[in-house]
Amino acid sequence: MDYDQDSVRLPYHGWEVRSHLTKVSFDGTVVAGAVIYLGEACRCHLISCKQFADGGAAIRAIQLVSTQWIDAREQSNPESAHVVPCRIS
Repeated sequence: MDYDQDSVRLPYHGWEVRSHLTKVSFDGTVVAGAVIYLGEACRCHLISCKQFADGGAAIRAIQLVSTQWIDAREQSNPESAHVVPCRIS
């Protein structure tokens, strides 16, 4: 799968999570990524690299982490949740 192609778009609380697979290896390791947008502004990139049963499981896992990031951000400071960019490494 091409890294620049978004495979799944998930709208969530006014945000959009764009998830994709970047690599699947023979040993079952799947690299999945998500980019979290508010409007057209990218707010966060997340990457997961571990063993999953298949690519669908990897996408679901990265979407769960992404929605948890959005929830935590909105709960920590609702007034600035849509203003200040953040980076998780």
